[in-house]
Amino acid sequence: MRPLLLPCVPLYGVGVTIRNWFFDIGLLRSHKVRVPVISVGNLSAGGSGKTPFVEMLAKRLLFADRKVAIVSRGYKRQSSGMLVVSNGTVQCADALAGGDEPAQLAAKLTGAVVIVDEQRVRGAEYAIEKFGSEVIILDDGFQHRYLKRDLDILVLPVDEVEKPEWMLPAGNRREPMSSIRRASLIAISRCESVVQFQKAKTEVQHWTGKPVIGITTRVAAFRRASSRFSVDLGGIKGKSVVAFSGIGNPESFVRTLHALGLEVKQHVVFPDHHLYRGSELRNLEVLLTETRADYCVTTEKDVARLSSPKNEFSDFLENTPLFFVEIEQSVIAGENELTEGINKL
Repeated sequence: MRPLLLPCVPLYGVGVTIRNWFFDIGLLRSHKVRVPVISVGNLSAGGSGKTPFVEMLAKRLLFADRKVAIVSRGYKRQSSGMLVVSNGTVQCADALAGGDEPAQLAAKLTGAVVIVDEQRVRGAEYAIEKFGSEVIILDDGFQHRYLKRDLDILVLPVDEVEKPEWMLPAGNRREPMSSIRRASLIAISRCESVVQFQKAKTEVQHWTGKPVIGITTRVAAFRRASSRFSVDLGGIKGKSVVAFSGIGNPESFVRTLHALGLEVKQHVVFPDHHLYRGSELRNLEVLLTETRADYCVTTEKDVARLSSPKNEFSDFLENTPLFFVEIEQSVIAGENELTEGINKL
């Protein structure tokens, strides 16, 4: 049905342009906090590789002994107001209360404070005052201009550069491509080679002369959901799986599974940030039996939503051969540009 909404795209685009213009001329104001702010965002709703980029960035800052706080809205969380998801030592909230992506980051990044708040300025100031944070990473911050940033990183998937999609409501893009000019650094994600990156970089440079870096995604581990133990990647080649996911770009998940040498019997796609019900998990168990697949496989973000302190999904996690793919990002081009941008803070 979304192509029928194409006539609404210009109206949406005008609204976005006016809002950005209000920020540019000062009718809408950006608030400056007393520590550096790095914003990581995207043009389209979901599926850009933004969360693993935030993780990579936080690890670099933590390795440099910087006190890091990640502040985000906590999309689709079942809470409101400000919530500390991690105090840097322990995780304080699960995916239901804090959102799946903040909960995932909190579980993996020991030493990083993670806070969700609709008012990102308030969340950033709280991190500075209560935890002594020295750097704020504003997650999903490209459109949230109320918090002034010192480094504005725009994550663009390589396929979005090669073939831009429609703006909302007909597509998923939240801003026109010309908004690339607002970023201080562009990270082209999901690059499979340096050659592919160079072609995409040429396209981006039609819009801006700002630094452009290339990011690739690789599998860090293949883990059992119940124990978090990893298995040898070579040992899973040729195995068959039933996959399920509720992420922004399910096609990239299937490509990752194929790259691991797995046979995907069936892939059940749920909406992004989907909150699972017991009946859906039972259907997956039936499908696993019917297809005679070796494993049930999902994403790290989906496992975060299944890991509830109420243990409502404990039977599924314990009794099903459920595994998840843990991914990480690395820079394949533009390392100096990224390092220079961080060091200026």
